[in-house]
Amino acid sequence: MRSAVHPLAPRWTGTWNAEPDAVSAIRHALLRYADTAGASERTRDAVGLAVSEAATNAVVHAYVDHDEPGSIVITSWLIDAHRLRVVVADDGRGMQPRTDSPGMGLGLPLMAQVAQKLVIESAPQQGTEVTMDFQLLT
Repeated sequence: MRSAVHPLAPRWTGTWNAEPDAVSAIRHALLRYADTAGASERTRDAVGLAVSEAATNAVVHAYVDHDEPGSIVITSWLIDAHRLRVVVADDGRGMQPRTDSPGMGLGLPLMAQVAQKLVIESAPQQGTEVTMDFQLLT
């Protein structure tokens, strides 16, 4: 059983280069934050999976036309005593069709399945912001 540490844990933000090695670091950082917030084991698993998918999408798709990797910014906070919000943002190409996409297209449905709420905002050449809410205790 986890002991809750939070009384509304402070907002947390981290920035990484959009490179494959960053996905694991992002996942581990968010899992530490989820622990601090008092998340259940099930919620931790959901956060880790969804954040990994969102970060992987940014690594693979956001900066495909760039010579250098751009950045991925992750922000997380408790929106109330029972819910954790995670935002994964990049300033890449936005969500655009790719005929050469290496993925199977399962990441977004998976994120929608494990998050309580999923909102995606994107504009061509202005980046993508993925906002996910999770129940702390499930």
